[in-house]
Amino acid sequence: MLGAVAPSEMIATLSWLLGTALAFAFGGAVMTISNERYFRRLSPQAGTPGAIDLYIAMRDEASNARACLASFLAQPELRRAIVIDDGSSDESAAILAQIACEDERVLLLSVPEDAPAQRSPKARALAAAIAAAPIEAPFALFADADVRALPGALGATLAARAALDVGAVTGFPRIRVRDFWAAGCALLPRMLLLEAFPMRAASGTDPRFAAGNGQWFLVERDAYVRSGGHAAIVGLVEDIALASALKRSGTRVACVDARDCVVVEGYDGLRASLDGLGRSLLGQVGILGSLLYAAIYLLRALLPIAAVVAWLHVFSTGSGGWFETAFLLTLGAAAPMLAWRSAAAAVERPRGVPQPPAAPFALALGLSAFCSGIRGGLRWRGRRIGRANPRPL
Repeated sequence: MLGAVAPSEMIATLSWLLGTALAFAFGGAVMTISNERYFRRLSPQAGTPGAIDLYIAMRDEASNARACLASFLAQPELRRAIVIDDGSSDESAAILAQIACEDERVLLLSVPEDAPAQRSPKARALAAAIAAAPIEAPFALFADADVRALPGALGATLAARAALDVGAVTGFPRIRVRDFWAAGCALLPRMLLLEAFPMRAASGTDPRFAAGNGQWFLVERDAYVRSGGHAAIVGLVEDIALASALKRSGTRVACVDARDCVVVEGYDGLRASLDGLGRSLLGQVGILGSLLYAAIYLLRALLPIAAVVAWLHVFSTGSGGWFETAFLLTLGAAAPMLAWRSAAAAVERPRGVPQPPAAPFALALGLSAFCSGIRGGLRWRGRRIGRANPRPL
């Protein structure tokens, strides 16, 4: 028969869990405060006409293709748009062909069957696009089909690159969602960026501190060529891999807040959100890292409960010794609100849809990514895209 656990051991374990949760909560808050100073917010403005070549890989994007390209073609800074169809099974290719006939700045390509294999299908497609139509403008912008560039977006990105004196700028757009479940998941990538990525340390060329967002990634032509570009990428998450390659070649990469200049159409519903975001999380931190991500949010979710219990004990017993504990737990429970509020401001929700708390959605995302990794890999749009890296970080 198993012996009963002593109350002192339970208290010690609970104290350790709450102490760990407080460390994560306060650490994330401190990082958020620091990062807000370096997370430059873009303001729409005009830039040098014809300074940018746009590259977009599309697969089954019939619902997005026309609106996406129209938003870019309206920007005077755009020189041409190179769109590569990655084996679409819907009407994407026909729609893109029609757009190319309507505007001579649009060049439509297809991924050749003999293109070199890569773990990231998107990296493979973009590498094929660059090989077929090398960058001719001073800058290349890599974006996704669900992106909508607002007026002044390209000019704002060019201005930020010049002001920050970097070779590449990666932007984090506003996310437009249609339901409560998508709203809960949409803020998680930005919260992770604010709470866990040291932007000050990332201002240099150390590849260990690299962040990238393939939805909006501007890079100087010469810097891209020096890095080897998408053809040299071996990782599953191509945007972070590109940022690391740029840094290894001596190029500085800056993260910017693009919420006022760029809008991304978010996923619909919980399942699609977990699949899409889980693919990035699993590819970035691996199987054990995904489990750790879920565990951190589970621990932090204990703090509000513990704070309520502590305050009830204070009011019921009048014990002054518990006041400091209750106050500390309350501060810990409130600390993640700094990143949550900043991330929630970049989520565009329908009228009447509230912004839910992050913890339950982060827990679901981490566990979903972990289970996908355990099953042996990921599938995206009917395609197996490789096995996750099992390393914890």
